[in-house]
Amino acid sequence: MNEFLERLKQRKLVQWALAYIAAAFALLQGIDIVAQQFGWPDVVRRGTTLALVVGFFVALLLAWYHGERGAQKVTPPELLILALILAIGGGLLWRFAKAPRDATATSAAAPAAASPQTAVAIPKKSIAVLPFENLSAEKDNAYFANGIEDEILTGLAKIGDLKVISRTSTQGYVSRPKNLAEIGRQLGVAHVLEGSVQKEGDRVRVNVQLIDAASDDHLWAETYDRKLEDVFAVETEVAQKIASSLQAQLTRDERAALMTKPTDNPAAYEAYLKARTLLLGSAYDRANSEAVLDSLQSAVKLDPGFADAWAQLSIANSWLYWSGFDPTPGRLAESKSALDRAAALAPGLPRVQKARGLYLYFGQRDFTAALNVWRSLQHQLPNDDEVWYFSALVERRLGLFDAAVADFERARSLNPNGVVFATELGLTLLLLHHFEEAVPALDAGLTWQPDDPSLLMLRLYCVWNLQGIAGGETMLAAVKSNKPAIVGLRALQALFGRDYKTASALFRRAIASKDDSLMPISLAGYVPANVEWQLLLALSEQRNGSPATAAESYRQVQARAQAALSKTQTNRNVEAAWHVALAWADAGLTQHDESIAEAQRANALIPESADTLEGPVWYEFLAKTYAMIGDAGHALPLIEHQLKSKISLLSPAILQLDPAWDPIRDDPGFQRLLAGPEQIGPPK
Repeated sequence: MNEFLERLKQRKLVQWALAYIAAAFALLQGIDIVAQQFGWPDVVRRGTTLALVVGFFVALLLAWYHGERGAQKVTPPELLILALILAIGGGLLWRFAKAPRDATATSAAAPAAASPQTAVAIPKKSIAVLPFENLSAEKDNAYFANGIEDEILTGLAKIGDLKVISRTSTQGYVSRPKNLAEIGRQLGVAHVLEGSVQKEGDRVRVNVQLIDAASDDHLWAETYDRKLEDVFAVETEVAQKIASSLQAQLTRDERAALMTKPTDNPAAYEAYLKARTLLLGSAYDRANSEAVLDSLQSAVKLDPGFADAWAQLSIANSWLYWSGFDPTPGRLAESKSALDRAAALAPGLPRVQKARGLYLYFGQRDFTAALNVWRSLQHQLPNDDEVWYFSALVERRLGLFDAAVADFERARSLNPNGVVFATELGLTLLLLHHFEEAVPALDAGLTWQPDDPSLLMLRLYCVWNLQGIAGGETMLAAVKSNKPAIVGLRALQALFGRDYKTASALFRRAIASKDDSLMPISLAGYVPANVEWQLLLALSEQRNGSPATAAESYRQVQARAQAALSKTQTNRNVEAAWHVALAWADAGLTQHDESIAEAQRANALIPESADTLEGPVWYEFLAKTYAMIGDAGHALPLIEHQLKSKISLLSPAILQLDPAWDPIRDDPGFQRLLAGPEQIGPPK
């Protein structure tokens, strides 16, 4: 060892090491100063540091062999020591070089568990447009800022080379958030656009800035001071600059679509923007839907050549018809008239095609033709979440359930916070009896709207199938809201738990609110929720030993349903729902022949062969009507058919819980069905 130390001294190894370290330190300081001045990326400094570390070992080798010229004789032990030094140095170098990458991977993976959108790599050409700040003196002009944001987003959605997040996923964020990196991870985007709008008289100032979400670097910013009639040019220029900054390639058709000016009338454009902002409200709020209609009617009155507004007006009328708010022939005719005006003005306009797709779906129930329209739009508007969403809705009606699930997922990737997408995906998985898969999809929606009755009802059905009545009790105990619709859910839980006294009290409380909101599943999809609550109240009162009170509730529904059916209707969904409501009221009043006739009318209106989503639902209603009058002979084949169907709300668990099946519960055939579809043989 003494001889080895003497050789180190002779060859001046320590002096070489100290001189190298001093020179390397000076070089790193100089590079750091230059890098800051010219904005060099960190990779340059990191690469230089690693190169100097490697150079340190090289310098030691040179010192060993050249420190004492002509006298070097390397012995085997010395060679072993040199090999160990290089091995240890190389190992340390690998460890330190790998550490930053591992740390980055860890920090990026951490939030992935919280957000399914970050499970895949974030594409570079991706963007979310955050809510624009309204800087106008008149706060009522907030709709104008929202409208400008929406139109910029609409323009970006036309660019196929970009991934663009839907507006409904960003509206929950503030205009200028501090945690952009986290928002980028939540939405699965690399860039965000922030902006503000100030409207004073006929002048508009729009400020926008494009930001790298991960680094918070501002890629570009611009301020536009324009007259109101020139605001569309601002929207187009912003979309084009974003595409250029993200190096997105625009096709000739995409460029032409961006340059198309919707209207030259500023007042008409304002009315249109107001309608687009109102669309952010609940579609199941009748007052809001009618306000949308009013604004669009103002827009087309101010500019009869405004094709986009005519198309949106057709969509608004189609929705009022389909939803049951106004299921009359007149409303459907209004939708067709607006569509014809829009198509005459601009037949190739994407919004006109959307209006056509929804008229075929909502108004004509021509699902095959509607799907052709929506699949064509998938190529024109690949970043439009609505296109994939409506494609999925139509695919369900045609029995294309795998395609529907895939398209719902595509829509969610573009609108990760869209509650309606979580609702419909969860409903689809529930009807397919994929209960365990449906729960996380529904929970994603409940993250944003924890007291949404539709999501909670769907989740409750999943829990009943997975955990029984006790699971439902636990789930609802965690819900703090006392909305009438949620009170109705608690009443249904009590009814299924055979606590008829509590069920009656809760149904009365829900009905007293006079809440006519719509909910999925059962009759309340097309008739007011309190109609179904009235029927369930009557059933609860029957089982609670109050037949006279039950009969009064049944008579109230009977009268209401007969009045509704006396009106001329062409919406088969709504008409079928009222026929079933009347059938159940008739059954409760022991009017058996009338009851079955009404249920059969509902089943004939929407047969399973014409609609694979709703057809089975009306089939189930017919089976339940037979059960309510105690006719097991007719009910059992229908139940068996439902249990063997690909899609159905009915399951052995629900048959076990729902007291509506009690009149045939002791039948041996019914008991066999409770054992599950595997006990009843293969589908026939």
